[in-house]
Amino acid sequence: MIKYVFFDLDGTIADTEEIIVKSFQHIHEKFNSKIPDKKEIVSTFGEPLKNTLEREFKDYDYKDVVDEYRNHHRNIFYDYLKLHEGAIDIIKYLHSDNKTLGIVTSRLRETAVEILEIFDIKKYFKTIVTIDDTEKHKPDPEPLLKALEDVSGVKDESIYIGDTKYDIECAKNTGIKSVLVGWSHHAEEKEKVEPDYTIMKFSELIKIINEN
Repeated sequence: MIKYVFFDLDGTIADTEEIIVKSFQHIHEKFNSKIPDKKEIVSTFGEPLKNTLEREFKDYDYKDVVDEYRNHHRNIFYDYLKLHEGAIDIIKYLHSDNKTLGIVTSRLRETAVEILEIFDIKKYFKTIVTIDDTEKHKPDPEPLLKALEDVSGVKDESIYIGDTKYDIECAKNTGIKSVLVGWSHHAEEKEKVEPDYTIMKFSELIKIINEN
């Protein structure tokens, strides 16, 4: 029986795609004098920001680039931030069904908590594991292992819902079931990602959890 349900944040619960894409476009234009297409930017979603910036802006000082990214991100944050359809309903339902909920994200703690507080859903999560809380990051199992430890969870009774290959690989490396959301760009390559389940809407989670 599934008792512990962990969610990724960006792209899974929160629709932050435009914020992230526009922030990347901004720094590429500023430092590289060119703007990659959206598909190229989206392909990096899920990996730690530091990894992406150090690879794509290796000729520049990391602090200069990350500061510019985060400043632009902050400036447009409230203009584009929203939740994916059905997110609040499934969170409330699972909490009322006595499931233990957690967030496992590669986002900074400050803005991760801010997103949850803006939509008044932080109170439903027993643990929030961010990039600030672990030495290693997705797809390494450390973030999910920390979340399990925080809630005294059991792998066989746990499931992780995410939108990128890094989320699915993290779940596999941890030894728990995985769900890929169908609105993800990675859903187009689900045969390569190989999640245990794929959903097209959050309500489909109920059946998956009840059958496990």
